[in-house]
Parts: sequence; C-alpha cells; structure tokens
Amino acid sequence: MAEKQVAEVKKNKGSESESPKVKKGKKGPIILIGGLFFLILVAIGSIFFFAPSLLPAGINPFKEDGSTQEKKPEPAKQGHIYSLDSMIVNLADTEFPRYLKIKIDIESEDEKANEEYAKRSPQLRDAILTILTSKTYPEIAESKGKLKLKEEIVLKANQLFEKFKVKTVYFTEFVVQ
Repeated sequence: MAEKQVAEVKKNKGSESESPKVKKGKKGPIILIGGLFFLILVAIGSIFFFAPSLLPAGINPFKEDGSTQEKKPEPAKQGHIYSLDSMIVNLADTEFPRYLKIKIDIESEDEKANEEYAKRSPQLRDAILTILTSKTYPEIAESKGKLKLKEEIVLKANQLFEKFKVKTVYFTEFVVQ
C-alpha cells in the first residue's frame, strides 16, 4: 500500500509540474500577440494625431474634401462709388476751436450711377455737415468714433433717398486741427 501512495504522490507531483508548463506555454503566445496588437494600435493612433498628413485621403479624419467643405461666400459686388468734395467744418469743442477737414466717398448698392444721387447731393452734403459739426474731437479721435460716424452718415443718407441706397462710407481724407 505504501508503494501505491508513493506512486500516487509521484504521479501527482508529475502532473503538477506538467500543468504549469502547459499553462505557461499557452499564455506566452497570447501575451505576445496581445502586446503586438497593442503596439500596432498605439502606432496607428500616433499617426492619426501627430502626422495625419501621412494618412490616405479616404481615411484621414482631419482633411476636408470638397464634398464636406462649406462653400465660401462670394465677395460682395462693388457698387458705384461717388466722391464728395472735401469739407472743412468746425467741431463742437468748447475749450478751443478745432477744425476737421474730411473727404468722403460713398458706395451705393447699385453698380451704375443713380440719378437720384445727383438730384439730392446738396441735401446729402448738408446732412453730413450737420452730423460733423455736432461732433467733438474726443468722439471722433479714435477708430470706434470714426466707425460710429460712418454708421450715422449711412443711416442719415439712406433716410434721405428713396431708391438710392448707401452701402458704405469711406473717409479718404481725415485731418483734425
């Protein structure tokens, strides 16, 4: 009986020593394949984020193709530009007199010259002079003030005309003394 127990113990020791070898043999290739798969994924991810220009156009998520790209708006058509004579006005400063010499060009929405502008240009010039003489130097000294002045002139001009519409006002000369 002792021999049977010794044989069983030897058999159990042999099976225990064989079992870990079999498991180790099966885990090794799985870990190796998993590691290679992980490295490939890391390499592909790196290319996607750090060098997307190396990817073909079909799988590049950052490259815009013509079908998904929004169409850029066409540049606005330039309207007819009318030049007013230069004007010299007194500003509304009370400390000491200041003068403004200004030359204005007006762009209309129409591409052709408009007859209504020619008929009402004295009224437009008067309206602009009224706006300019109501301003003080601090109001028009900075770019925000000049933009506000342009908006006022456009608004007043569009109130004067029926069919003629002013698109933009340009200051081609602006001197304050």
